[in-house]
Amino acid sequence: MRRVDRSPVAEPSILRKPRPSDGKSELQLATEHMERIAAGEKLGAFDFARYKEASVKTALEKLFHGKCAYCESFYAGLQPVDVEHYRPKGEVEGVPGHPGYWWLAMEWSNLLPSCIDCNRRRNQKTPKPGEDRLVVLRADGDFDRSRSILTGKQSAFPLMEGSAHAARPGDDMEAEKRLLLDPTRDDPDQHLVFHVDRAHLVSLVYPRPLDPAETARLPDAVADHAAIAGAAVAAKVSAVGAVSIQVYGLNRLGLVQARTRVLRDLEFLLAMSLNLQEIAAELTERAAVRSAELAALHGAARDRLAEDIAMDERIAGKIRRYAQEALARIREMALPQAPYSRLVRAWIEAYLRA
Repeated sequence: MRRVDRSPVAEPSILRKPRPSDGKSELQLATEHMERIAAGEKLGAFDFARYKEASVKTALEKLFHGKCAYCESFYAGLQPVDVEHYRPKGEVEGVPGHPGYWWLAMEWSNLLPSCIDCNRRRNQKTPKPGEDRLVVLRADGDFDRSRSILTGKQSAFPLMEGSAHAARPGDDMEAEKRLLLDPTRDDPDQHLVFHVDRAHLVSLVYPRPLDPAETARLPDAVADHAAIAGAAVAAKVSAVGAVSIQVYGLNRLGLVQARTRVLRDLEFLLAMSLNLQEIAAELTERAAVRSAELAALHGAARDRLAEDIAMDERIAGKIRRYAQEALARIREMALPQAPYSRLVRAWIEAYLRA
């Protein structure tokens, strides 16, 4: 997950556009619907439609470069995007009687693009932490220690203990002490940290330790969000990070496998660049030694050696360019439009210092 600024992409006008039939916006219609329910009418759920419009999906795709707001996976080639409501529109899990944040169902700042696995609730294989050693991926691609737990945001919107959910328009939502990250509101780097360890090449994400001197640890995911938050506080790591990891399933098997493949690509590119630079240095050194021999030669022998030296220098130059292209490819993988770019940036910060 990486920080995203909404300002470069304008709010789609369809979200507030009135209906031609009566000049009412969807927010006005939803408000009337909820007022009738409050007055005692037996009505079903309001049918929100504006957030599903193609222009909304296009705007979100542009804003997030076709990636899931939570896990940074490309969704276009694999599955349809879920237009996700950060504050759920219909109900709030674990809060009986809450009507959902219905007045935000068509609010641009409340909409995010999500892959199916981050948004929809289902069992996912997830690493089981142990005190003895780091969780690794076996040769068959599975976790060496795993279990299936329910992940996926769905209607979850947990708050810190003692904080109350806003329940109607006008309530102070800023007073809510949120336990879920929104990359357009929050800086995920303050709450999440990627495991970067060349000795254990597996891409796990941890809640950030509150003390930078402390070592990040894999959270033990459980079903109860309050329990996760409490355990995080006791462990002196970010409660928001710990809950977000569990709710969005940021360490589910398929996602960890995909990020680990990126780590392997990074390691390959770096090793190739270093090897190419070493070969280029050897060629340059050889050319320097042979150049010193030119003074003792004459005629055709001198010409042949000069040609060999020039060839070495040309080859060394080409090899250096290939080495630089490999490093440039690494940096391209850290750009916002690339998948898992925050992981790549963490790897670069650890190993390239640039």
